[in-house]
Amino acid sequence: MRGREPLPGAGWLVELSPEDPAWTSFVAEAPGANAFHHPTWLRAVSGAYGYPALVLAQLDDRGGIAAGVPLARIRRPSGQVMVSLPFSDHCPPLARDEPTLRQFARGAAAWVSRTGAAMELRGALPELEGWTSYAAGVLHLLRLEAGVDALWKGLKETFRRQIRQARRAGLRVRFSREAGDLDAFYRLQVATRRRQGLPVQPRRFVASVWRECVLGGPGWAAMVETPEGLPVAASLLLAWNGLVIEKFQASDAAYWSLKPNQLLIWATIEWSCERGYRLFDFGRTDLDHLSLQRFKAAWGAEPSPLRYASTGRAGARAGADGRLGGLLRAVIRRSPAVVCRTLGALLYRYAA
Repeated sequence: MRGREPLPGAGWLVELSPEDPAWTSFVAEAPGANAFHHPTWLRAVSGAYGYPALVLAQLDDRGGIAAGVPLARIRRPSGQVMVSLPFSDHCPPLARDEPTLRQFARGAAAWVSRTGAAMELRGALPELEGWTSYAAGVLHLLRLEAGVDALWKGLKETFRRQIRQARRAGLRVRFSREAGDLDAFYRLQVATRRRQGLPVQPRRFVASVWRECVLGGPGWAAMVETPEGLPVAASLLLAWNGLVIEKFQASDAAYWSLKPNQLLIWATIEWSCERGYRLFDFGRTDLDHLSLQRFKAAWGAEPSPLRYASTGRAGARAGADGRLGGLLRAVIRRSPAVVCRTLGALLYRYAA
């Protein structure tokens, strides 16, 4: 049972419930915490797939939390892995300072050795024996302190022209926390993933994120609509602790000539500035997706290497076989949307 007794062989580490008030208070004040650390995100991913979850925390000499990380146990072909967290771009351990982080990492490695599971941390650690660090992608962060006017002036003229074109066409952006917008968002998401040749997230997963994050947590949906009210592009935002993360973006290719995606990005930047957020995170980009990296940088976002750390017998997540991935993409692109959804139901949980 989880509680406040130190774990054998792991220093002052304890296993806590993700809903423990001490943990939620620590997250609310910890430097570097983002919406993936927010309790609602863990409830969303665990609720969709039933992942067992806990918080591995280090206590100080007064019994308070000095460091910790939320974890979910997932099953992969290589074995069971504790991940922080499934479907999260960046969810590193939180600590008061670097010495505390080092102590926590050493204790976590001992805990992994004792339990026999592997651990994958979605964030960097100091170089320590027993941990493997590896490049996982690139984050692009846009600083918002300069304000809307300065950011607009700093945009490429191409983007400014496309945004004006979208507005002349009558497109508008609506920010929503309504349950009724889930269907339109998911329709766009299915179309986008099929176009990209990727298994779509199961509806139960998106519905769980919507229920926990959009209706009751730090999430928002941004919906681009025609003058008739038809949604033609959308994104899911996680906005908390000074940072807005664009987690999903989807659109209807039939309306690309109206530039809904460019309007969507600019409107979410405007919205973020108006609400006092400091940073806008365009989300993780794969290392080999150079065109997407250039697109995000063109908005003024600064690239930042994203590194993960792993320990235990399963090690880092193995990359997908390139030929198999290419074949799967070709099948999805040429198949009805139901195939994309069926493959997502079978495979998406392994992309965690």
